[in-house]
Amino acid sequence: MRTTKRLNQEEVASFCSQLSLLLPAGITPYEAIILIREDTPDVKGKEILDQLETALKDGLSFHEALKNTSVFPEYVLSMVLLGEESGNLDIVIKKLADYYEQQCSITASIKNAISYPIVMVCLMLIILVVLLTKILPIFNQVFLQLGSELTGVAAQLMTIGNLIESVSIFLILLATLVAIAFIIINCIPKLHKRWILFIHTNRLTCNFFLGIAYARFASAMSMTTASGIDLFHGLSMAKMLVGNEIVAGKIDLCTKAIASGDYLYEAMKKAGIFQSKHLRMLQLGQRSGELDAVLTKISTYYEEETLTRMQRILGAIEPTLVIFFSLMVGLILLSVIMPLIGIMSSIG
Repeated sequence: MRTTKRLNQEEVASFCSQLSLLLPAGITPYEAIILIREDTPDVKGKEILDQLETALKDGLSFHEALKNTSVFPEYVLSMVLLGEESGNLDIVIKKLADYYEQQCSITASIKNAISYPIVMVCLMLIILVVLLTKILPIFNQVFLQLGSELTGVAAQLMTIGNLIESVSIFLILLATLVAIAFIIINCIPKLHKRWILFIHTNRLTCNFFLGIAYARFASAMSMTTASGIDLFHGLSMAKMLVGNEIVAGKIDLCTKAIASGDYLYEAMKKAGIFQSKHLRMLQLGQRSGELDAVLTKISTYYEEETLTRMQRILGAIEPTLVIFFSLMVGLILLSVIMPLIGIMSSIG
């Protein structure tokens, strides 16, 4: 855990998971914090738990103690407050643990799926650059010693290699500037928000992030519904978690429709949230009193569908990249080796 900024999803999930094991056993939040602190090896994590222990010992509520640390998300604070007011704190903490564990799983799956193609492209580019700038000049020296020189494709490739080498300083500078730009974007909230808005509205990526936002929205609504939170407050809290301006706008439309007298599934249909089959499931779930269970199923569907779509795209990209780079490497080697074999044969 860190004291310098808000806890990330993984840290919140760990904290809530530990609490969810202790509170249902009749252990008070104060006693639970003491037990968690004893098993926390991280120094900064212990600092946060010390703050919580002191605040609870001074008579503050659990919600107030969490708020005083300034490291917990607003959503967690709101849910804990509602849990204390309703007397269902243990249930709310369990729901929070499940939610943040699910979000950690989604994030980890996305990172794992994207990291391999990126690493592969970087390695292949490095290999091509080395071949063009280092290996081809060596072969050229061999040809010159044999009284010939590189011609055709090999000569053109070596020219490209020389060009890359001549502008290498510029390319390194450009890569450095891009890295600095990304760091600045991540450090400045306004720029980061604009970048997120761009990738969420871009035609190439909007559907992917829309699926993630729907999964988060359904999961959050499931948790707030199961915790006994009224529909308007639940929509407001879910809007905080979707992390997508498009879906946030749809939630506003949904809220207005409900305020005008529509049922939840009718309001979502007007706002363009979810597919028709899911709206039908919501209708049945609202009538049967199983709305939270239906929302959980919808969340699981969008999560799995989004990850499957991403894996399908990456599954097509990976072999394409391998074939492309393999052909490039083969072309470079053949453009040099074939003439060399011809020269060696004429000498022999």
